[in-house]
Amino acid sequence: MNMAENRKEEKFISLYQVFVDEIYRYIFLRTGLDAALAEDLTQEIFLDVFKSMNEFKGLCSNRTWIFRIARNKLFDFYRKQYRQKIEFVDIDNPLTDGLNYAEQDAEELMESALESQMVCDCLKRIPAHYRITLMLKYVDGKSVKQIAEFTNKSSKAIESLLQRSRNAFIREYRLAQQKEGSDL
Repeated sequence: MNMAENRKEEKFISLYQVFVDEIYRYIFLRTGLDAALAEDLTQEIFLDVFKSMNEFKGLCSNRTWIFRIARNKLFDFYRKQYRQKIEFVDIDNPLTDGLNYAEQDAEELMESALESQMVCDCLKRIPAHYRITLMLKYVDGKSVKQIAEFTNKSSKAIESLLQRSRNAFIREYRLAQQKEGSDL
């Protein structure tokens, strides 16, 4: 190996050691708390970091550059998930009318218990596209319009998807609460 390759490798190792845990946490929270998926995406991110090190001009901090790569990789993942698994239900469907009551409880439940293990478990039990939609809305703070633009869907479709996602989460959360109550 020549000296330039050695320096590149040493710099990469240094960047990896400094940022791997932070990038993993960032990805883990945004992939529905799926550890295996977060590990895979983190590995792909650092592979992209290594491949593009020669192109990095240093116009921003290393952290900003690596997080930009992570964000782009995450958005690619989101797009792939939405293409594969999105469902469409008419928001005016009579079957969804009875579910509206839960909308107010969803935000309160999610905000008050985001750190709890029960919430993590509930999120793992709902479909991936529901989990991702909830993460975009409540962890990343994206608006319905932003999610719609990002996924190339209409705002109505995203509102409907968010409604179903919240309802699925609430159902799982209530089941977990009942189970926890019966275990006492």
